Amino acid sequence: MSTETVRLTPSWRDALAGITHRLGVATLAGALLGLAVGGIGGRLAMMLLAVRNPDATGLTSDDGFTMGQLTLSGTANLLVVATFIGALGGGIYLALRDLMIGPRWFQICSISIGPAVVVCALIVHPDGVDFTRLEPLWLAVSLFVLVPAVYAVLLSILADRWLVGSTHPSGPQRVLSTVSLLLWVPLAPLLAVGALGWLVAELVRRNAGEDILRSNPLLAWIARSALALAFLAGLANLTSDIAALT
Repeated sequence: MSTETVRLTPSWRDALAGITHRLGVATLAGALLGLAVGGIGGRLAMMLLAVRNPDATGLTSDDGFTMGQLTLSGTANLLVVATFIGALGGGIYLALRDLMIGPRWFQICSISIGPAVVVCALIVHPDGVDFTRLEPLWLAVSLFVLVPAVYAVLLSILADRWLVGSTHPSGPQRVLSTVSLLLWVPLAPLLAVGALGWLVAELVRRNAGEDILRSNPLLAWIARSALALAFLAGLANLTSDIAALT
């Protein structure tokens, strides 16, 4: 039995190489979608709101952008920020991926609607100018929900496809996934937290013979409940802010 256990349990080096590659794959998927959906899509959303609100041209948004002005520096800044946020989202998705349950359609809906509402709740607020000067309010709120929702849906599809196809990565695939990890340099503290979490989970897996969620179903449901509570809190906060704006 001990021989079989040794054979089935990868070495720490192999385990680290495996999670590093998977993180690189998820990071690359998240960064590309952050650039496309959050950066380009976000810029298009801003342009639509600017067209609908010509009287707001020249005002500084709550994020420091000048409304109604399409500048190279402003666009580049948005694309860079969206790319890094997308990379972070890829890492978060990898960490929460095993918590998804139910049929695929339910997984995609839950992984997109929940985060979209939470993100929108953080953005929408009754102070400042973004949601007090831009009309109609329903359009502004809808766009800020739509962008993260589309990102999350596409991330779930793309990251899963790449992760499944990366079981036996080629040399170029390993290089690409490793290079993508450079996106975590500005996010080093968050990466350190994630690394600590993986280390704990790996220790439990080696001692229990299976991963931490399978060996502790109650823990998995506690984590799912916490995510559900975060969604409900975000929904309540968003509803309250919209009520204050109307």
